Amino acid sequence: MIKLCNAGYNACVKEITLTKETFSWCQSALSGSTESVRDISLLKAEASHRSFYRITTEKRSLILMESPPKKERNDLFIAIGAAFFAHQIPVASLIAHEESSGRFLMTDLGAADLESHYGKSSQNAALKAAIDLLPKVATASAEHIAPYTKERMHEELHIFYHWFMVKMLGLSGYQDTFDGICEILVDDIDAQPTCCIHRDYHCRNVLYNQKKLGIVDFQDALRGPLMYDIASLLRDCYYTFEESQVDSWLAYFMSITPALTNASFTTTKQRFDWTAIQRQLKAIGIFARLHLRDGKTTHLRYIAPVLDQLLDQTRRYPELHALPQVLTRCAQAFEFARPQTP
Repeated sequence: MIKLCNAGYNACVKEITLTKETFSWCQSALSGSTESVRDISLLKAEASHRSFYRITTEKRSLILMESPPKKERNDLFIAIGAAFFAHQIPVASLIAHEESSGRFLMTDLGAADLESHYGKSSQNAALKAAIDLLPKVATASAEHIAPYTKERMHEELHIFYHWFMVKMLGLSGYQDTFDGICEILVDDIDAQPTCCIHRDYHCRNVLYNQKKLGIVDFQDALRGPLMYDIASLLRDCYYTFEESQVDSWLAYFMSITPALTNASFTTTKQRFDWTAIQRQLKAIGIFARLHLRDGKTTHLRYIAPVLDQLLDQTRRYPELHALPQVLTRCAQAFEFARPQTP
């Protein structure tokens, strides 16, 4: 095993290792460029089974991704990456790939994501660049970019009910109420204009280095609701913006989006919020599932702040009156049963 540096973002991880086979594969992939691996460090991964490493050679910095073929759709990563690259969307270039092991060696888009700019003087420039890219993402097309169906939206919402409410909190008496809420949300979201959406366009998947963007974790892109990516960005699970900032950036997004230039801000804000609600409910369910099924505690800390965001949003809409009642019960139960995290 090749010993690597400590993964500082996770106090439970004291030392990271890379197999000799993977290290040799990297060396072999670089052999034609007269480069060799000089340093390796582990990078933070989101809610997936993949691992990422920054590889430093004599000449440059690269990214190694280990993506288990039996657990991840590597075929979509390659196909959608190629489609995005063809549409001049800033994704990493693939240097080498081994299908059987799920190893990828790619160009490095930089170390600074949007989260590292938030709260700093560079925040507005970084956010503007991320929003300016969305009309280009919207026009991307490929046969591999499937439609985001109502059935899939319902399935994602029920990750919240099954894994968070029932499995984590033991709240099993809300099935009919939650089903009714889901119908209202999904019917409204499905009525939006559709376009290509990244579908995970949050502050850790958008890089901003030396005034240049980089987009990662794009393999789940679908053809779906127009408001989805902007909702993912401005109603982030890892950062909460002031409402005045949300309104200002949403208005800017409307001004550069042809389908929204003549739309009512009030109507657009409601669709934006309801799209964000669907996404945030799904996210909480995934965070709970990571803990209960996969033994990963890294995302438990985000459940309470996302619940707070959801309560603030849902209380604005009388049509969703049952949802804040359910969320209030969830927040109370989570506070009582919250697992200990490092």
